[in-house]
Amino acid sequence: MRLIAYAGRPASDLRWLVDIWRDLGDVNARFPPVLALGLANLFLWQRATAATSRDLGFFAVGVSFRLGLLLLIATAGVYLYVRGESLTFLLWVYLAVGLTGSAVARIHEKATAAQTAGSALPMRRMVQLLMAVAATVGGTMLLARAYTPSGVRTFLHWLDPVWRLVAPLFEALLWLVGLVLDPILNFIQAGLAALFRRLAIDIARPAPSGAPGMTTQPLRFVIPPQVAVLLKQIAAGLAIAALALVVVGVLLLFLERAQRGRSLADGEDEGGENATFGGGLLRRGWRQARDLANLVRRYGLSRHLLEALSVQNIYANVCRIARRRGHGRRPAQPPDIYLPVLRSAFPGHDAALERITDAYMRVHYGDRPVTRAELAQARADYFALQTATRGGEGRAPSSLPDTSL
Repeated sequence: MRLIAYAGRPASDLRWLVDIWRDLGDVNARFPPVLALGLANLFLWQRATAATSRDLGFFAVGVSFRLGLLLLIATAGVYLYVRGESLTFLLWVYLAVGLTGSAVARIHEKATAAQTAGSALPMRRMVQLLMAVAATVGGTMLLARAYTPSGVRTFLHWLDPVWRLVAPLFEALLWLVGLVLDPILNFIQAGLAALFRRLAIDIARPAPSGAPGMTTQPLRFVIPPQVAVLLKQIAAGLAIAALALVVVGVLLLFLERAQRGRSLADGEDEGGENATFGGGLLRRGWRQARDLANLVRRYGLSRHLLEALSVQNIYANVCRIARRRGHGRRPAQPPDIYLPVLRSAFPGHDAALERITDAYMRVHYGDRPVTRAELAQARADYFALQTATRGGEGRAPSSLPDTSL
């Protein structure tokens, strides 16, 4: 403040300390420069403190990314309203930088969990990461240019032949749903009608005094036709809503089981994957299909086939845990050669690792099935390895995956 706001003062003049308070307290003056300098310094101190003390973990980076995106949208909207200029180009720049930062934080988190943090990210992986970010942002830009009212109308117009083809099928489906629900709705209507008949109010109206020959007349509560129609519509809506909830629940349960099955049925790890943007999925799928065909050829569709698949899943899970602990299996490394590496990953469990490896080699390379007792022993060995990985020999794991099919 001394060097900028009071630059013309002599070096020995200390009255600028008093002038600061006078300038700050002058409410009739325009925005004082010393106030602007003070606010700027406070802002810089806040940014420096936040930058030097922030958590660079994936969760913290993700929260900062989302918060910055919301702030960017809000401030860009205000700027567009005030100045009439769009700042959309800043959105694409922010998305590219933010996605790159989030991806690097995620990679660092996974490397820390695998005890490989500290080594430089290979250049091919960095190139793959930048290409993925560029493809994501570029695809979003193209979608934003196409996702306009006119673009949506044009897209729907292109699908006119599809609508003409699907319309009869949709009408037939609605007719079938109505045919199925009609007995249910009639049953509900009959039940409601019977309920209201039971609740009919009979009130004996006394004969007026001095009027001989008058009898009592019961008063009954009668449902008007409009109310009956309304009740039927409400019952139909409730029935349709209940049916929709049942269908959604079944779908969610199916998807959850499918997701759980995919996480348990991952193939064994055979080394690092090349940067092929997911091209290795076909190769892994072909290899798994080939191995399954070999098992079917050797064991047929019998109990021995299910036991062999369970042993393969157990061995794949053991290899996956060992890889996360920094003892991965090299490409095409035989299981018996990989066994010493497994012993390093799970010290003190040599006998269990030998039994699991022996069972895997028997079902994967040979034609000798495992017995039920051997499969139960392999499962027990795997649970013991998993318990040791989670932090203690005496503590049972919270959730044990089902390795059977």
